Amino acid sequence: MDHKPKQEQAPRPRRALWISELAQSSLKTLQAMAANVSLWPDYQLLEGPEIGTILMHGPIAGNGGTFPVGDCTITRCRVRDTRGYEGFSWILGQQPEIALWAARWDALLQDPNHYATYWKNIDQLRQERMQREQNTATAMQKTQVRFFSMENMRT
Repeated sequence: MDHKPKQEQAPRPRRALWISELAQSSLKTLQAMAANVSLWPDYQLLEGPEIGTILMHGPIAGNGGTFPVGDCTITRCRVRDTRGYEGFSWILGQQPEIALWAARWDALLQDPNHYATYWKNIDQLRQERMQREQNTATAMQKTQVRFFSMENMRT
């Protein structure tokens, strides 16, 4: 039984963008966005939502090598809707509801008809995330310590 949709798939770079934005969204935001969808396709759970851990790696002194930093809890989910689109999500932390909603959104946005209609929601998520990051950077800047040195005296 072939579950591949007959329509053309969404371009991979765009899909990576919306998967990233969905993964960083709150449950409240995903549910508010879902209220704008007039008819959600039925879906089947293929995996999860299930909670597990992954091993995070970090750079060694900026020279490109990596070492294991530690474990990180994630929640993953994979669904298939009635049109054959498979959606997935990997969310940091123990957040099964967010993982399910993100996977459903991923499947929905792969359909070119829905993509055209609901891309504005993903763009809004991106703008909200960028604003949160800017607010965090501004707050961090206020706490930055500038030690007295000859280099600082030139600026």
